[in-house]
Amino acid sequence: MFLLVSLFLLGLTSCDSDSDETISGQSFADCVVRYEQNEDLEVVTFNLKQFPIENNTIMHTAELLQHLNADVVAVQEISSEGALNELADKMEGWEAVFTSAPTSYGQSLGYLIKATEVEVLESYTQVWFEDDTYNFPRTPFVIRVRHRQSGMETMLVNLHLKAMSDAEDVGRRRNASVKLKEYLDANFANDFVIVLGDWNDELNEDQAINDVFSNFSEAGDFYRFADATIADGDDDYWSYPSYPSHIDHILMTDEWFSYFESVSTIRPDMCFDNYFDYVSDHRPVVAVFDVD
Repeated sequence: MFLLVSLFLLGLTSCDSDSDETISGQSFADCVVRYEQNEDLEVVTFNLKQFPIENNTIMHTAELLQHLNADVVAVQEISSEGALNELADKMEGWEAVFTSAPTSYGQSLGYLIKATEVEVLESYTQVWFEDDTYNFPRTPFVIRVRHRQSGMETMLVNLHLKAMSDAEDVGRRRNASVKLKEYLDANFANDFVIVLGDWNDELNEDQAINDVFSNFSEAGDFYRFADATIADGDDDYWSYPSYPSHIDHILMTDEWFSYFESVSTIRPDMCFDNYFDYVSDHRPVVAVFDVD
């Protein structure tokens, strides 16, 4: 009996080791781009699905993001500040910024910052719409950052809107979109702003539920969804493949239009078979801005 138990435990250990090997260094290089330092500003939105969902989630996520090497990652569905800090601690040169808003549905917002590339301007770190948790159940988390090499500054708004597709939930997303645009128009009309996160609805008119973000898309002189081409494209590149749908978006104000270079959905599941079990049911979406 002792021998059988020992062999069983050895088998479990071997399986875990094999799983770790499938996502180490070279494996991620097969399906995940790596951004270079100092050249551009890369911002990422990444819903991490009730982070961390498994014992090895933090390790796997750290390996992925360290390989990706973007400048700022806005993350959603974080269980606690401690979990986010633990993730940042595993990534050399990174720091975590966690929302001050109360947790909603056991989910919070935060950022991972590559400190050698980007500086967080602590004088402007806040939450918006604290008194409207009906339309904004996860209070938007706002920071201002400076790209160290270029000196360019931008506000980043981390957004996670209400999920589900019944009429009330659709209405809550529409109300949030209207209120967000009104607030930006009134207070930040001349600022560099990027709003990124899990918007929980489509941009493509054929896929969208009542086109709840039309107030932004119809104001094309002032706002633009960087990922609109993904939304209109092949569903192999959508951010939420299990549905499938593309619901993770990056909105930029007109100040950024001339700097915008590219957008892409990162697909780590192409070289890590257990990605959806160990990391997330969402894929990261990256927008790149040429700030040289």
